[in-house]
Amino acid sequence: MNKSSELPKFQQIQYEFAKNLRNPAKYQAPEGIEARRMKVYQDLFYNNVQNFCASSFPILRSLTPDDKWHRMVRDFFTDYRAHSPYFAEISAEFLNYLSDHRQPEQDDYPFMLELAHWEWLEVALLANKDDILSIPHDRNGDLFEQNIVISPLSNAVAYEYPVHRIGSAYIPEEKPEQPSFLIICRDRKHKIEFMETNLFTYRLLQIFQEHLEQEHQITGQQALQQLAEETQFPNPQQLIEGGKQMLDSLLQRDVILGVNS
Repeated sequence: MNKSSELPKFQQIQYEFAKNLRNPAKYQAPEGIEARRMKVYQDLFYNNVQNFCASSFPILRSLTPDDKWHRMVRDFFTDYRAHSPYFAEISAEFLNYLSDHRQPEQDDYPFMLELAHWEWLEVALLANKDDILSIPHDRNGDLFEQNIVISPLSNAVAYEYPVHRIGSAYIPEEKPEQPSFLIICRDRKHKIEFMETNLFTYRLLQIFQEHLEQEHQITGQQALQQLAEETQFPNPQQLIEGGKQMLDSLLQRDVILGVNS
């Protein structure tokens, strides 16, 4: 039995109305509602979602042919079931749709999912309500000897493709031999910054993050020593000394906020 038929009449109408908005090709509008009026709502709802996806993933949108783009968004709008009711979460839901729900197509760019993830990170940081000025830290402390405070508004990521360079002027045809290590953050002035980095800095930030998730604090020296051991660096002291400059650079970018105050 159709569960909607067990609902009160007004809820049945709401249910039919919503199904028609989502997929007018499959579901009829509630009886008595003029098709012209329903078309206004259908276009309004779809265009709102489509415009939000396009503004959240501008590079991906610019590289995707119109028919393919609208086919993806229409499938997302029609068949995907979002886990969040909030409009601001549409970008995260669309990324999840691309990654886990949508069936890949032969003409997909091989970097599509990585590019979408990179673009979503900026959207997520802009929407994040955290304020690094409210996080206790001492910006003038000793990064080497004291416990490091990492910004929650920074992300170190690794991609097979140089997603930060991709656009209409550069569309890689083959996967580069070396991955791209990137950092994206929102600084204390609420400005989004990104930087290209290397494996050592990427792993160093992972070490700090791993200890943070375990609720265990770590000094810059301890993190650099762990990095030297993991990488079996031939001259550990050289890595540690160079790491001091690395820590200072990350502090200036607000990736590292400072030390425990």
